[in-house]
Amino acid sequence: MPEMRLIGPRYKYPVSDAELDRRISAVQAAMKADAIDVCIAQCQNTIFDSVIRYMIDIPTHAYGTTLIIPAEGSLLLQNHGPDNDNAAIPPTIRNVERMITKPYCQPFGCTDFLSGEAIVAELKARGASKIGFIMKQLISLDFGEYLKASLPGVEFVDFTRQFSEIKAVKSEEEFALADRCVRAHEHLIAMVPTLLRPGRMEYEILADLEHASRYIGCDFIGNIAVGSAPSGKAAPFFQNFAANRRLEPGDTITVMVEVSGPGGIYGELARTYCLGEPNKSLVDLFAVARGAQHAVAAAMKPGVTGKDLDKVFNDFVVPHGIAPNARFVGHSQGYDMMEAPTICPTEDMVIKEDMFFAIHPELFRDGEFAICCDNFRVTKDGAIRMTRTEQEIIRVDF
Repeated sequence: MPEMRLIGPRYKYPVSDAELDRRISAVQAAMKADAIDVCIAQCQNTIFDSVIRYMIDIPTHAYGTTLIIPAEGSLLLQNHGPDNDNAAIPPTIRNVERMITKPYCQPFGCTDFLSGEAIVAELKARGASKIGFIMKQLISLDFGEYLKASLPGVEFVDFTRQFSEIKAVKSEEEFALADRCVRAHEHLIAMVPTLLRPGRMEYEILADLEHASRYIGCDFIGNIAVGSAPSGKAAPFFQNFAANRRLEPGDTITVMVEVSGPGGIYGELARTYCLGEPNKSLVDLFAVARGAQHAVAAAMKPGVTGKDLDKVFNDFVVPHGIAPNARFVGHSQGYDMMEAPTICPTEDMVIKEDMFFAIHPELFRDGEFAICCDNFRVTKDGAIRMTRTEQEIIRVDF
């Protein structure tokens, strides 16, 4: 159960101490197996926040958060704030023995060294000889270069794969959070027909969904997007910057909702709506997208890889006159909006039981667009759909 002592006006949905301890123990055991003394993680945003939120159950600071994970013992946290090498640790931050705050800010070149300097001093004090980077694509170039230049005798290795394999398999407590997230997505998608009418702007619908997501307790907005087009033309979804078309009678509308639910786990749900009768070619294309999703889910059994599932997808859609996958058919989700493994031609990470997936075929054919997007739980017999929303094109009449 969530730690009731932490619940209050500043902390809505904490995970339990036992869950945090489980995660840290699993990561530290893998580090010891690879003879890694310390791992370094750095996150810059809450869309890809798996390391910080996963390890200490607080979101990344907007200016960047750095975490030192030793092979044994508690963690060290560095955040933006007034210059302080021994900042007070709030009671909502657990399993951290020391917190450093530094007044760094990415656009200010004069603060480039602050984060790296403090972490290097700590690593030298610990005598680390082998350091692992977690999610190295999320670590700033300035920070990584500073570490390597300042620690010439240290071996740096990539620990991302090991970490990803641990966090992709969800515990029952994590699935309870995932279930809350899926229900929140269902609620948001269910309200869409009440928002659609000729004359409304796409961005107005998007704004209504963003407001509602906050109101029902979702943590962060990853990707709420709306797109519309006249019947017979493709209606892919757009984020706020480009969601600038006015709805007309007969339009096709696609709505994507991808937010982190109460507790921080991301989910994903998309549906297509028509202001009137949907044309047959769109109905047929959606049926292909739904069939492709079901085929991939049925094949998503422990032991297969993302590239195996990519082939399943291509084998299903290409005979229907649709191009092979050129991006991602789906992906795992957690505190990252998109986490490994994914479904693409190069993914060799193995699917395991109790992974939490979004499967979202996005298909273009003959100038039209269709998507079938839902969340799934991997079982020994394949992936089971957790989303309860009907898989159909939704007609809205006036």
